[in-house]
Amino acid sequence: MFNQTAVGIVLVTAALAAAAPAAATTGAATTSESAVTYLASGKTRDDAAALRHVARYYPLELEFARTAPGGRQPADVDVMIKDRSGRMMLRAKVEGDLMLAQLPAGEYAVSATYNGVALQKSVTVEQGRHQKLDFAWKS
Repeated sequence: MFNQTAVGIVLVTAALAAAAPAAATTGAATTSESAVTYLASGKTRDDAAALRHVARYYPLELEFARTAPGGRQPADVDVMIKDRSGRMMLRAKVEGDLMLAQLPAGEYAVSATYNGVALQKSVTVEQGRHQKLDFAWKS
């Protein structure tokens, strides 16, 4: 069940995403300090749940997990997204298990590093299509 803060985050984030997807936001979800607007969950389940409600408004969703049974979610994941030419589009530290990025259409290399272990994936973002990349580290 959502608490009032989480419901507020969902409503504000949904309104911003629908009205101006590239607009900066504030609150429990983190906002971009790079050229790409993004939202990232904090360490609470309510943060991630709020972001899942607006994920469809973002072309790219990244989810972070650990594969050990009963393993906790990774915290402090370093994320880098580069375009096809190698230009840094986004660099951020994510406290929780979910990130949404408002990227333009194109090909990207995504790197997520947790506890010194980097995982890399490629993705082609298409306008009007939501995609999800899962990153999982062995404990």
